[in-house]
Amino acid sequence: MTTSANSQLAANVQGISKSFGDGGSRLQVLKRINLEVRQGDITMLVGPSGCGKTTLISIIAGTLDADEGELNVFGHDLRRMSTAAITRFRAHHIGFIFQTFNLIPTLTCAENVSVPLLIQGVAASKAEKRAREVLAQVGMGDFVKRRPSQLSGGQQQRVAIARALVHEPKLIICDEPTAALDAKNGHVVMELFESVARGSDRAVLIVTHDNRIFHHANRIASMDDGKIIEVHDVDEQHPVPRGLLHGEAL
Repeated sequence: MTTSANSQLAANVQGISKSFGDGGSRLQVLKRINLEVRQGDITMLVGPSGCGKTTLISIIAGTLDADEGELNVFGHDLRRMSTAAITRFRAHHIGFIFQTFNLIPTLTCAENVSVPLLIQGVAASKAEKRAREVLAQVGMGDFVKRRPSQLSGGQQQRVAIARALVHEPKLIICDEPTAALDAKNGHVVMELFESVARGSDRAVLIVTHDNRIFHHANRIASMDDGKIIEVHDVDEQHPVPRGLLHGEAL
């Protein structure tokens, strides 16, 4: 993809730290992280398991509070907002794709995907129509009436992706979105993310170990031991580093 180095920032993370536990059992997971997520970009966050990637994206999404540092998402200082204000902001502007899907087992696929719209107050009939459209886009148009227990892991992942896209959020945050998908369906999903990122005021942030999708990135940020080690712009002049493609930084 073509990088958008001159674009504005979707998220600006400065000096973010996060620890869990108390006293001698206290574990510092993030250590003064700095990261810029540009509008119009797909930014990928890579690194070994346990290095803090999921903690970082949870903070950016507003589902977890940092211990210190500054966090600005589309001009909003999340660290100074109330919990209620963050919840409202997230409902309108952020789509989060969980690694564990988090689908509601008693709801159909269409009903699961409709949830973000219903939270916004969209009428049920209109929400379900939009949900069916997005399910079709991710190849799940024939499964709108099925429940999660009737789906494979890969199918559940596509429903979760549809749910994150349905309300057209400005920032899509994904935790291993293609891990349960084969190459063909992973490509379809990444094309959807690319279409999202083409919007001048939108962005996609992806945690991934899947080197099959690295070429879809505009920027790749490598993490290790709670720190950002390197941020690499990806374009025709600066392709994905061979070390990443061979798993050296994963």
